Amino acid sequence: MPSLPELTAEQREDIRRICGFACVRCGVTIYRYLALPTDKHADEPIGTLLCPTCHGLVEEGRLTPAQVCSFHANPVVRQRHFARDRLPFSNELPQLIVGGARLLRDTPIPVTVEGEPLLIFAPPRRGNGATRISVRLGGRDGTPEQIVDGNEWLPTNGSWHFLLRGDRYSIMAARGDGLAVLRIVSRSRIAVEHLRTTIKGRRVEVTPDWLEIDGKRYVDRISSGNLIGLEV
Repeated sequence: MPSLPELTAEQREDIRRICGFACVRCGVTIYRYLALPTDKHADEPIGTLLCPTCHGLVEEGRLTPAQVCSFHANPVVRQRHFARDRLPFSNELPQLIVGGARLLRDTPIPVTVEGEPLLIFAPPRRGNGATRISVRLGGRDGTPEQIVDGNEWLPTNGSWHFLLRGDRYSIMAARGDGLAVLRIVSRSRIAVEHLRTTIKGRRVEVTPDWLEIDGKRYVDRISSGNLIGLEV
């Protein structure tokens, strides 16, 4: 199932809406736009959303295209049993637990390093869908890499891995020590459980309780109610 990188904004919006703004199989709100098998005479391929883990099952042959089509026809998030509260389906900017600060409110970008935002949170487009999450960390050489952009998973070469572990979104570098773990406390509250990266020569580590920059630890340095909570 190939990626659909050349979609227009309108096409992406249509696919998100049809799929319920999440992976059609498991409901994870980090996903790739992928082409479904379609009639060869169709004007354009029909797209669906799969998280990196479920797409990996397709690549391994453990999930067939026919099964994906079945999930696409009845996305899990639209089924009555699906527990939306365990994932970030909210029409508001989430409250953040990070760096030992009191609960951060109205702070879309908790930390930037040398002008690079490590995390960006935004409410869903048009007030419907899931919290938009973006993640930007340093690669093996410290060069900034956009890994997630508005919930879209960008790596296609195996350089980064994604896992849903309980109530945690875990993003890990295949090589090196890049790491971002976000715990979904509730649909509108997210804790930065652990973030670790070296970006542009600056070493940064973040937990819910503290922030460490180049080996020096800080508590309660991220301010609430600003576009950027802390600029390093």
